[in-house]
Amino acid sequence: MIPDSIHRHQQSIARTSAIGLWGSVAFVIIASLFLLVSPWQFYPSRHTAQWMLIAGSILAVLALSMALLVVRKHIPSLRQADSLDTKFAGYASHIRSVYSTLLFVVFALCAMMVLSNQNVLLMLAIVVVLFLFLSYPNIYRIKVDLGLTDDEMKLLYPDRYLPDQPDDDHPSTKES
Repeated sequence: MIPDSIHRHQQSIARTSAIGLWGSVAFVIIASLFLLVSPWQFYPSRHTAQWMLIAGSILAVLALSMALLVVRKHIPSLRQADSLDTKFAGYASHIRSVYSTLLFVVFALCAMMVLSNQNVLLMLAIVVVLFLFLSYPNIYRIKVDLGLTDDEMKLLYPDRYLPDQPDDDHPSTKES
């Protein structure tokens, strides 16, 4: 039986990551459709458009650097935690922080893209969304990130988790 606190953290992880990922995808699609088919367009001065492009580029680079640094520093410390509840509480906080921050960054990039009429910012927003796709916390990523054992995974995800089965025909699993 899964404790209620861990179950709440699992739901929080799933909800936060889904909102962050699909909200970012929606922002990118809406902003690109606005630029493509909308009869309204903003025409800022050349100077303003250049500064928005520079600001958007710096924002995207800093946000992805921050996310990678946070993942690199925070995930190993979560593996060291004593209890499952502590691991899941920290991981839920980590996912909430990364996904909400990058959702805001994608929104800001899309707003700058529409206001400056710069399609290059679309590319940067798509790179941030790609990072969200690649770091999406499915059950196997959670297992690796938190260093969970097969027994813990069977307890937490009894219907969805498929443990690694050693292949009897593979030479590395045969005893010599």
